[in-house]
Amino acid sequence: MNLIDWLDFGKVSAERDELLIKYFYDNGVLRKIVSDNLSFLILGRKGAGKTAVFKYLTENPNHTINDNDVLIPLSFDNYNWNIHSLLTNSDKAESHSYRQSWKFVILVEAIKCITEHFKNKKQPIPQKIDRAHKILEKLFDSPVPTIYQIIGKKILSLSKFSLPKAGVDLESGSLDSFELGGGEIEFDEVKSNKSLQQSLSENIENLINFLDNALQSVKNKDFRIFICFDKVDEAWDEVSYDSSKKVIAGLVSACDSLTIQYKGFLRPIIFLREDIFEVLSLNDSNKLREDCGELLHWNRNSIQKMILARVNHFAQENGIDLFSDTENLFENKEMRQRAKPFNYIIKRTMMRPRDVIAFLSRILDAMKDKANDPFGDTEVFFTTIDSASIYNAEPGYSEWLRQEILDEWSVQNPIIADLLNSLRNNASTNFTTTEFEVELKKLRPATNSSEIFEYLKFLFDNSIIGFKLGSSTEWRFKCFYPSQGFLASSEYRVHEGLVRALNLKENRE
Repeated sequence: MNLIDWLDFGKVSAERDELLIKYFYDNGVLRKIVSDNLSFLILGRKGAGKTAVFKYLTENPNHTINDNDVLIPLSFDNYNWNIHSLLTNSDKAESHSYRQSWKFVILVEAIKCITEHFKNKKQPIPQKIDRAHKILEKLFDSPVPTIYQIIGKKILSLSKFSLPKAGVDLESGSLDSFELGGGEIEFDEVKSNKSLQQSLSENIENLINFLDNALQSVKNKDFRIFICFDKVDEAWDEVSYDSSKKVIAGLVSACDSLTIQYKGFLRPIIFLREDIFEVLSLNDSNKLREDCGELLHWNRNSIQKMILARVNHFAQENGIDLFSDTENLFENKEMRQRAKPFNYIIKRTMMRPRDVIAFLSRILDAMKDKANDPFGDTEVFFTTIDSASIYNAEPGYSEWLRQEILDEWSVQNPIIADLLNSLRNNASTNFTTTEFEVELKKLRPATNSSEIFEYLKFLFDNSIIGFKLGSSTEWRFKCFYPSQGFLASSEYRVHEGLVRALNLKENRE
């Protein structure tokens, strides 16, 4: 069978890949974070596969967590982040207020799922959990709404919602003493009235204490609750940047607090872009990263296994012999500079699954173009990946990679466009600090020497450039050597994957 008739590498976007579960490859990050009761952060660059891991975990929980555990997946692609500002308390630090609003959301979700857990097991619902659930039903209607309805529909909708009469006093009296009667309030009133905002915030805080007390009563049961947050960067744009920073920092802070408090029983897990985490205003962010985070990092071996899992899925579907090594996919064993084909490809990626899949998919498209050439006289039959198509696909892939970098950083560090243009205007893959400074100052005349150093470090940290290691001919890029720190060098080099997009002349030893 012609290779181009059966070979596929799957979708670049995990959320659009209906076959992902069939060929998902776990590089170990899930096992690590589930086994460590203090971990709640899965960090990775854009395209590192966070949504793929989230999708796999939520659709196949029994492969990762115990049968008796409960998993709550929360994806925020249609979530309005601005509602958290309504729950802030002007008497408290802003960071604390956003943390409290998230704790409220998480605790409500936990109470709901525990109630369902006992119902499904046909076991009596613990008294405090049952009472807490009935309070939520009374406050929000029955059944208790989803996270989006609690914060979105109930507080942000055009319809009205009710405040509890005289505030929420849940520590004394029976359930009947909890009354709604504080009057119906429209969202616009809350938005413009600081007093109402404070009242709402105080009610929420009282509810948090009540729900927290209920959860504490069951934390020694034989199950755990995992609440997973994905797509928390959906509002990460120029318009919502400042508010998103506060809200996401509040989520991280809330998850940190609850993780410590519940010691493994309640396990919030956040899937978050590494570049966004770096700009959040958090106390001890370095400690959080080291003690509570797992970096979704890939190496050559894990990337190869990920690709083989995809290739072999489609091979098996079409009755093709399975491949034991990616090199068996390729026509020639060597390419330019005597590089093996797969090494040639991953050297032009930033060691992220999305990069590799995007490049390979473009190679396959180039092969199909060759086979369907309207001016060709002979039939083209492929048994392996054509080397010429790898070269033909490279310019389009390079432009795709450039755009990915712009998308990744244009919000929190908009100078990225000028930095890439400075590299382009230098016209060579290799450059010195002085050459970079000259080109950048043409675009930003006020740039000083200390800023130049920080920009070079930023470019290195994101694998856009590498530096020569001492007097050797060895080049270090962060994506290939993740533990390598930045060192000022006499010479730098632009990443191979960007050479075509920036139209650079290659300078090699």
